[in-house]
Amino acid sequence: MSRKKVYLSWLWVALCSLAIFLIVPTARTIQSFVSRYFGRSLFGYSVIALTVVVFATLVYVLFFRLKIRSPSNYIWLTAVAFLYIYYTHKLWRAPEEAVHFLEYGLLGYFLFQALSFSIKDKTIYLAAILIGSLVGIFDEILQWIVPGRLWDIRDVELNAFAVALFQVSIWKGINPKIISQRINPRSVKRVSLLLGMNLVLLGLCLSNNPKVIAWYSRLFPALSPLQNEEPMDDFRYKHKDSEIGAFYSRLTIEELRDIDSKNASAQAEILNNAKDTNYEQFLRSFSSTLNPFLHEIRVHIYRRDKKFEEGQIAENAEVRKKALFISYKENLILEKYFTQTIRKTAYKWDEDRIRDLEGLIDKNFPYTSPVSKSLFGSFNGITLWSIIVAILFVVALFNLLYSRSQKSQHHPIDNSR
Repeated sequence: MSRKKVYLSWLWVALCSLAIFLIVPTARTIQSFVSRYFGRSLFGYSVIALTVVVFATLVYVLFFRLKIRSPSNYIWLTAVAFLYIYYTHKLWRAPEEAVHFLEYGLLGYFLFQALSFSIKDKTIYLAAILIGSLVGIFDEILQWIVPGRLWDIRDVELNAFAVALFQVSIWKGINPKIISQRINPRSVKRVSLLLGMNLVLLGLCLSNNPKVIAWYSRLFPALSPLQNEEPMDDFRYKHKDSEIGAFYSRLTIEELRDIDSKNASAQAEILNNAKDTNYEQFLRSFSSTLNPFLHEIRVHIYRRDKKFEEGQIAENAEVRKKALFISYKENLILEKYFTQTIRKTAYKWDEDRIRDLEGLIDKNFPYTSPVSKSLFGSFNGITLWSIIVAILFVVALFNLLYSRSQKSQHHPIDNSR
């Protein structure tokens, strides 16, 4: 094995990761430029076009160069290409997000190349996914630090998914002969360590709540600007209401009502003065960390009004009914839990509009608002770390048992006398 080739392969991994990190501070500028001159959809079309090109290239190499005639290879490659295109289409409202597929698909390729020098069994695919996931988590941490960018657990999932898809294309589509069937204990330990690193790092990120940020900001004053950023922790309260259904909030019901009763005039004045302010700019100015009440009421107002507009222009009766139903329920949340504040704003709906909506929908049907919803819902830090520790314990136990089973196979006990 040439050390030069090994170092070069890991250099490509490092350069690809560095390129991903360097894009973070300039991503919004690039997005604005492309959107202004070419349209945001260019991002999505570019991902689809490159997916087709890579797919066609792989098919050509496998069929004409390597003379592979097994249908299963091409079925798997087609399935992976379809999934890349399908999920790109699902992200069409924010097509720039689909660029993650290109970044982390390419990273997945470089990771396989680098790992193939030291791992010859099927854990290579898991190792590549887990290293790619680590890069994805650090990518999101960097986004959280950069002003104007946000941490998003969904992007962490998307990054890992992009790497995983590419590994599937190699495993089942290309099926390289250098990868053997037998898995040795060393490979299991390596994958277990990478899994543990992912879980601990993700746990630390999801525990990075406002109280924790305030704590280390006091220790390191240079980090105090991070208190103005959206928190990384993904925990919310899920509030159930017999009239509404359910909705999420960073605040308890008692806290919502207390802020609403004591600060209604001040909160309403801010909302009225910012009525012509860009919606996203308002959310950046009043983050859910420092101003959860204002942040949440503005998002509920936005969703209510947006769905009402959609319902007004919808030609399909079912689409219209669904949009107006959501609009009605969002307004009900505002009326019941942001009561005093919404009444003092220009956003308050008159009774005639509400009655008209009630005649068009089934208001008794339950509704769960996605506003402030998180992946982990009402989990808390103790629950999260309990799950992480439990998983790490199971993984460690599996390593021990697997290692012993392999040793017993290689050194069977001689019962002869």
